[in-house]
Amino acid sequence: MTLLLALALSAAPAPDNLARLAAALRSAAAWRAAFTQVYTPEGFSEGTSDRGTLTLAPPGRLRFDYTSGSPRAFTADGHVGRLVDSAAGSCDAVRLDTGTWGRLPLAAVLDPAAARRSFTVESHERELRLVPHEPTPDLAEITVLLDPTDMPESVTVVDGSGTRNAFTFTGWRPVAEPPAAFFEAALPGKEPCQPAEGDTGTRNR
Repeated sequence: MTLLLALALSAAPAPDNLARLAAALRSAAAWRAAFTQVYTPEGFSEGTSDRGTLTLAPPGRLRFDYTSGSPRAFTADGHVGRLVDSAAGSCDAVRLDTGTWGRLPLAAVLDPAAARRSFTVESHERELRLVPHEPTPDLAEITVLLDPTDMPESVTVVDGSGTRNAFTFTGWRPVAEPPAAFFEAALPGKEPCQPAEGDTGTRNR
């Protein structure tokens, strides 16, 4: 029996990069890291750059606080994504259906089972590549490079036209879990804006 158990354990497949990344992210209630974002449209060799801080609370809450240029925040609570620009007085809200949620950086890897249902998962050394079973104009592939602790070092989202949205992360650290409202960005003194019924997004001013 001991020999059979040892053989069974030795034959068990090692966790792939998706499982390792998901386990690393779920090892704390929340995480914070600095990020640099480079957005490169199709046909361009250079893109525009932004910087800020990401706060992540698995399994479905994200907040990007941009500190370069006009301060703004993008939040996702698992149901609604919001982009708030206080200087412009604008709040954009979009309902996060399966396709929209999957395009958000890190969202596709927070739930490995859901990711495997929607993507072909490829692992090579410390790289993780997710290719949707049904590519759309908005999403062709997601590539994640893991750091030595299995946390994301970079995430690159490529759409069907070749436009690239690349994020590089540094200084990951566990933090106390923020309250739910932290992931529902809103204009000062106002309630969080909501998507219009029947629309994929709306803008409230």
